[in-house]
Formats: sequence, structure tokens, C-alpha cells
Amino acid sequence: MNVIFPLLFIALPAGFALGVFYFASLWITVRQLPTTQWPARLFIGSYLGRVAITLLGFYIVMNGQWESALVCLLGFLIARAVLTQVWHPKEKVKLF
Repeated sequence: MNVIFPLLFIALPAGFALGVFYFASLWITVRQLPTTQWPARLFIGSYLGRVAITLLGFYIVMNGQWESALVCLLGFLIARAVLTQVWHPKEKVKLF
């Protein structure tokens, strides 16, 4: 039990950092799509890079303990919520 708590304090900020990396990279990719000559190549390459780095980060942070993976995922989702609030759209888009 004493070993788990320090790992959880490392896993939350690491998950937050992974989330910031993933969603900031996604934001940059989406903003670059209209200006690139090969948008499909950019999108697929960026996706594969983001997923590979994020999964590797989760694997390293997890270190064989599902508790650390769960806390890392929580940090990842917190980063998503924070960045969604920071980068909110200027106006609401109506679909219908």
C-alpha cells in the first residue's frame, strides 16, 4: 500500500501531460489541415504519432499496475476537459 501512493502522485501529472500533448498536437494538426497539400497524409501521420507516443507513455507510467493506469487515464481526461474549456469555440455551431 505504501508503494502505490507515490506512483499515483506521479501517474496523475503524467496523464495530464500526455493529455496535453495529445490534444495540443490534435489542435495543431486540425489547424494545419486547410493549408497543407496532402491533408490525408498529415492527418493519418499525426494520428499514428500521437497514438504511439501516448500509448507508450501510458505503458511506461502503468509499470504493470492497473491503479497507475487508471489514475493516468484520469489525468488524461482532466487535460481534455481543461483544454476544451481553454479552446472553446467562439460561437456555437448549429447542425440543424
